[in-house]
Amino acid sequence: MALSAKDTYTFQTLKDQNNLPFFEVTALHLDTHCILNKNEVSEYYKIFWIADGGGTYQIDFKEFQIKDSGIFCLSPGQVFSVQHEKAKQAYQITFNKDFYCVETHGKEIACNGILFNNVHRASVVSVATEEQAAFQTLIDQMIQELQAKGNAHKDMLETYLRLFLIKTLRLVDAQRPDQEIANSNLDKTAETFIALVEKHFREEHTVTGYAEKLFISPKSLSKRLNTQGYATPLQIIKDRLILEAKRQLKFTNKTVKEIAFELGFDDPAYFSRLFSKSTGNSPSQYRE
Repeated sequence: MALSAKDTYTFQTLKDQNNLPFFEVTALHLDTHCILNKNEVSEYYKIFWIADGGGTYQIDFKEFQIKDSGIFCLSPGQVFSVQHEKAKQAYQITFNKDFYCVETHGKEIACNGILFNNVHRASVVSVATEEQAAFQTLIDQMIQELQAKGNAHKDMLETYLRLFLIKTLRLVDAQRPDQEIANSNLDKTAETFIALVEKHFREEHTVTGYAEKLFISPKSLSKRLNTQGYATPLQIIKDRLILEAKRQLKFTNKTVKEIAFELGFDDPAYFSRLFSKSTGNSPSQYRE
């Protein structure tokens, strides 16, 4: 693979400092389809567009495939790995919450809980040939702006990012069942609940606690999630805790006890039993 074909365009080079807006576009252009292998934990929000190629990937240990062209998104902390990939042209858009806050702006374009901060449904969408030109135009505009910034530089980049997200959301809707779209349009409770779990799972483990945040009853929350094809609220909370435990066991040297306390468990033994019941392995066995 010709690594010299990898071009990076950055809005803010001081990405290692806190509270600074960070935005970056990485372009990969190769003469032939080459095999890539990659494993990482996402530190920022990321959008991947495989413009020409495909492969087998994992997000948070769940496998999915892209054929010819597709888009998927990562939130900070998500585990991403490439099982097998043959790509000729690909792009990665990277940004932090100080550049674009998906929780705030997500209310305007509904990306929070759909494209980002929803570990239960990875947003992986196919991009048909006739749709690629629109995405390519936006990428080209981002790169042009990053190369030669003008007035309202950040505002222009944010506008292009918003348009990219909107077009991706439209693809998500186009590839979802009609009934699921109708239910989602009528009721955003599921996306809001999952976003809340993502934000508070370390300190809040009860369905009642989340229902209170949503100003509905636990029974109503369960019913609304069921309507959109989700598991029970309790199962979603448990799944998020187990997922975080897997991440910590795989990518850190923290002890099981440290992980349990970090996830809000007062009793490490109870945490270990919950993990074993959910995965079929003890935390120590899983790490090995």
